[in-house]
Amino acid sequence: MAISPDTIEEVRRTANVYDVISEYINLEKAGSNYKALCPFHSEKTPSFIVSPQKNIFKCFGCGKSGTALSFLMDYEGISFSEAVIKLAQKYNIPVKYTGTEKNYEHLKGLFSVTEKIAKFYKDQLKNSKDVREYLKKREVLSSTADHFDLGYSPENPQLIIDFCKSEGIDLEKLKEVGVVTERDDESIVDRFRGRLIFPIRDHRGRVVAFGGRALRESHQPKYINSPETEIYSKGKVLYGFFESKDYLREKKWVVIVEGYLDLISLYQTGVKNVVATLGTAFTEYHGDLLKKFVNKAVLMFDSDKAGKKAVIRASKILLSKNIDVYYALIEDGKDPDDLAKQGYKAVENTLKKAENFLDFLLNRIKDEKELKKKGEIIDLYLDMVSVIPEKTKQGLLIKKLSEETGLQESYLELKKSSTATETEEVKFTDYLSKTEKLILKTLITKKDELLSRFDRFDKIEGSGNFEILVRAILNNEELEEEVLEEILQSEEIVDVDAAVYALERKYRAWLKKENELYLSINSDPDEEFLIKLQEEVKKTILGGSVKK
Repeated sequence: MAISPDTIEEVRRTANVYDVISEYINLEKAGSNYKALCPFHSEKTPSFIVSPQKNIFKCFGCGKSGTALSFLMDYEGISFSEAVIKLAQKYNIPVKYTGTEKNYEHLKGLFSVTEKIAKFYKDQLKNSKDVREYLKKREVLSSTADHFDLGYSPENPQLIIDFCKSEGIDLEKLKEVGVVTERDDESIVDRFRGRLIFPIRDHRGRVVAFGGRALRESHQPKYINSPETEIYSKGKVLYGFFESKDYLREKKWVVIVEGYLDLISLYQTGVKNVVATLGTAFTEYHGDLLKKFVNKAVLMFDSDKAGKKAVIRASKILLSKNIDVYYALIEDGKDPDDLAKQGYKAVENTLKKAENFLDFLLNRIKDEKELKKKGEIIDLYLDMVSVIPEKTKQGLLIKKLSEETGLQESYLELKKSSTATETEEVKFTDYLSKTEKLILKTLITKKDELLSRFDRFDKIEGSGNFEILVRAILNNEELEEEVLEEILQSEEIVDVDAAVYALERKYRAWLKKENELYLSINSDPDEEFLIKLQEEVKKTILGGSVKK
């Protein structure tokens, strides 16, 4: 579902660049234009010019330029569609879509449900003395809890049901946003009952999911999160990003932690340029989101084996986005939450001691006596360097490694090229295209709905792995847990409309191929067969082969 060209054009015509930008930064009159310190780079003399007459802005320092739309996209770190919607709301322009209005209203309804549920949980926290005492023991101030809208899901499963009835919320909607689950006896229970609740907001501030922490040691697992839904993809959300983005923009660097309470504790001490990965792997999407705001990242992960692996993965992604990476090692195996309890000075000292990750690897190479391990760290260093976009920077880092190890630069350059491909773990899904991942993810999560609209899976082609997986899903075969997780954790959004469209295109490609193949092998073609085939092509183009 896309915004109609008419709406986009009306927003472009109506949006006043001065009105929009002046809401974010102070503009000073300069002749017929306005000037300001550029919000996109550090400077002491204003070089950011806004021209109401031409309805554009231009920074003569960093070169950034554009319209009200592009300013919003860069400043807020939002997509083109999101910027159009935001400006349409500002100027009271109705947003029209080329797809179905029903789907848009449906998503709006889901966001409304999550907001109401977040408020319900927050009210329950206010009414629960035990949970407030728990937060007090964890040294979470009531003002901090309020800022992050922390809540509590009561043990009594009936309370949320009664609340939804009083608010007119359909229980099916609760299932869709992952708040409730259905037991074998068909009773509905709150997924998070008896837990401290962390509402998870997307970069626009909308509640898309929830995290829940057990309040008793016997209550396992300690943390649970919402499942992936139509409005929530964990690989696309960083906890605390919405609350921190103004500080990220101001400071140009970010602290990345793993857990909810790690983030909240650091934020409370005064380190407000902090985000958390929601206990999942750091993704390309996370890197793209952060690069719009920062040029430096400090990783403050656990020092266990899993934490070290997470540091390597996140570092590689961040370096590929041209973000400098630093590693903050917390002494005595503590986590950021423990560190924050020692006060701001302790946190500040740890951040000051944070070491550039590539320098950290160089020091390990220097200190390592065992040749095999030294070689492994050299390979890791080269793998990290290989993803850095700037070739000059790559060259300087290779030179640094050469000086440290005595190995020739030409050899290291050659080794870097081979290491870049060798060290990347190959997954079953790596051979799938983005479109194939979208189809598979939708087929797994919305199988019945997708099958009700498209039933020609025997007439589509794709990569070998794609066809294997489609057959397995259609035959209700159990997928390997690792493969299933890879598909569900991919960045593609579950979208039935998009999946149907992609399948139609694959089907049309198959028909075309069949037609060409038939003509190539038949010197005297069967006219009746050709007419039949062409009719099928026509039907497909008009939507006739797809169930409505």
